[in-house]
Amino acid sequence: MPRHVTKQDKDRWAVTRERFHIEDTSPPPPERLMPIADLTPMVMKRLGLDQPLWEKALLDEWPALVGQQVAQYTRPGQLDHGILIVFVANSTWLFELRRYSEKAMLDKMQERFGLKRIKGIRLMIDPDK
Repeated sequence: MPRHVTKQDKDRWAVTRERFHIEDTSPPPPERLMPIADLTPMVMKRLGLDQPLWEKALLDEWPALVGQQVAQYTRPGQLDHGILIVFVANSTWLFELRRYSEKAMLDKMQERFGLKRIKGIRLMIDPDK
């Protein structure tokens, strides 16, 4: 549905044209405009900077994704060809998570970050503990 262009929109465009030395006399169509929140991830990905943002989001949301109790004994590791390494504090937790929670963890992460980014998870004993 076309948007009605008001006098204020035209005046605003005239000021923008003058400020940034834009040759085109007509403003861009509204369907070509997009919010900066939608544009930022696309630009970051194109520049190859999306991995650090994704890793930070994963770390920040880890307790919410796996639950507070599980988060105390686990931490996310690197992502290797779509497989997220999850480090577990000890063999007891490793056994329990493999037996009861691995599928639920994978489902929550895929729901949050997408099937293309996380294809699976691999539980391992944490080498830093």
